[in-house]
Amino acid sequence: PMKLSFLGAAGEVTGSAYLLETSRARLLVDCGTFQGMPQAEALNLLPKEVAPAHLHAVLLTHAHLDHTGRLPLLTKNGFHGPVFCTDATRDLTRLILRDSAKIQLQDIARLNRRRQRADEPPLEPLYTHEDVEALEPLYRLVPYRDPVEIAPGVRARFVEAGHLLGSTSIQL
Repeated sequence: PMKLSFLGAAGEVTGSAYLLETSRARLLVDCGTFQGMPQAEALNLLPKEVAPAHLHAVLLTHAHLDHTGRLPLLTKNGFHGPVFCTDATRDLTRLILRDSAKIQLQDIARLNRRRQRADEPPLEPLYTHEDVEALEPLYRLVPYRDPVEIAPGVRARFVEAGHLLGSTSIQL
């Protein structure tokens, strides 16, 4: 039996994250940030259900930030498994996450200057450049259409979606 939990992009457009659990594996499909809503900052933590150290793998449908933006939080919190995606998704994800980390540092520096003047403690960015770079050895490139063993008892087939360079629909 498979259990699928919707941890984002259900009832809203952003924050794509789906936890798939079988008797032998725990997989996360996408791990995106929530964007464009007042409560987005509070939602951009990892849900307790994810338990990064206990995930077998992550699968990415495509590189947009609302599908990849929380990936660095996984490595920051103990995930060391593979991240399966197409080569174009990997390349674009690298650029998007590096840019996101840079923007967060700039935004947090500006915010912390105001907080310091108000005698408030400084805030930390969601993740840093180092957290993004920790993903590098985890990427596993998959071809379109060929079934790939993802985890014990789970095979995935990545099919071209046409949404963005490298985007896929994933059949499990």
